[in-house]
Amino acid sequence: MPKVPFSVPHNLPVPEAAARLLAGVPKLERALPPGGTVTAEQIGADGMRLDIGVMGQTITVDSQLTDDAVQGTVAVPMMMTMMKGQILQIVESSVAKMLAKGAA
Repeated sequence: MPKVPFSVPHNLPVPEAAARLLAGVPKLERALPPGGTVTAEQIGADGMRLDIGVMGQTITVDSQLTDDAVQGTVAVPMMMTMMKGQILQIVESSVAKMLAKGAA
């Protein structure tokens, strides 16, 4: 499964960035096509793993929150390799939207 790195900068305090990311998970699932699923797991104080189920495939996003960015990798299933650029853009824009909006 190819892994594509990503980095989304932010200027938030780490606890606020983490709260916004967690609050954005349900919104992400609602944005998927019908039948799409998102499973989120917080890993330690600054890590998160998302398993995004679409089109019968699972895209795994492993991320680490630092003082100035959310960095990680997107594992794209072989059946979706030709769409890895678009998938990466969606992940990056989704993380940026989660960070831009309040956690409420």
